[in-house]
Amino acid sequence: MQVYLQVMAFIAFAAGCFTLSYGIDLSFESHEITHFIYFLFPFITTFPELTVYVYGLFSGKAGAEVAIGTALGEPFIVMTVGLLAYKLFTKRPLKMDSGSRDSLLTFIFASVIFFISYYIFRYASVFLILLFVVYEYVAQKAFKREKHESLRKTPLIYTFAGLFLLSLTGKYVVDSTVYFAKLLSLPPSLISFLVIPLISSAPEIVAPFVFLKRKEQEQIASLIAELPLTMSVYPGLLMLVENISVPFPLALGIGISLSQAVLFILEEKTEKNITTFTSFIFLALFVITLRFLI
Repeated sequence: MQVYLQVMAFIAFAAGCFTLSYGIDLSFESHEITHFIYFLFPFITTFPELTVYVYGLFSGKAGAEVAIGTALGEPFIVMTVGLLAYKLFTKRPLKMDSGSRDSLLTFIFASVIFFISYYIFRYASVFLILLFVVYEYVAQKAFKREKHESLRKTPLIYTFAGLFLLSLTGKYVVDSTVYFAKLLSLPPSLISFLVIPLISSAPEIVAPFVFLKRKEQEQIASLIAELPLTMSVYPGLLMLVENISVPFPLALGIGISLSQAVLFILEEKTEKNITTFTSFIFLALFVITLRFLI
């Protein structure tokens, strides 16, 4: 009976994610949104991760592991599963604007700083937060130059319904993750790294398909805009207040995400389809690694 209750927590959490995603997609349907995506989109679309992150911080050591796993798992899912889905199903050329390049470069620097701060100097994590502040400053300057219309009522209802549902279910998702980790004798961070981002990244993975009528640059932006936030602020804050451990699979996942970001930039310059192939390779590598470790 308890297992069913834990599963229901994830189902309710998923319902909140998809309700939020639908509201966001409706909101952006007829707006000039390119720089909005970089400036405000990450804060809205990462609300599922934020609820798990905040509840995790107040749920003891196991909860903190769930928080860090969720934060680090999001870039991995977006840069492998999300990117692969986009490339296979849209079949559109890869085009980025300056905002997307800034987003990827910020993510690359944040990933490198994370490794430095974790293994060498814990309080270097402050630089992760400062890096995101600089990124947001650049994004908001571009945002001010765009035209913005007032949002319609229906999208706002869906968006706030999703936010409300996620606020209620976040605590139960943390508890359920810890429960399944004990049941499977696995680190809570590994469960949250693999499971929660698959559910919570719905807004980012779905957005490019909703924006099919838009420019390729806007589709790419909607997929990767949150990477700087999830790789800088969330891990940075957690590392300041908690002594966290990063199991090898999570470190491998960060390395894969970092590699994909670099290849993403190279692909646009060379106009060769690199990341579709590497997504398959990296996912297979990750699965094989897990098979030997678990």
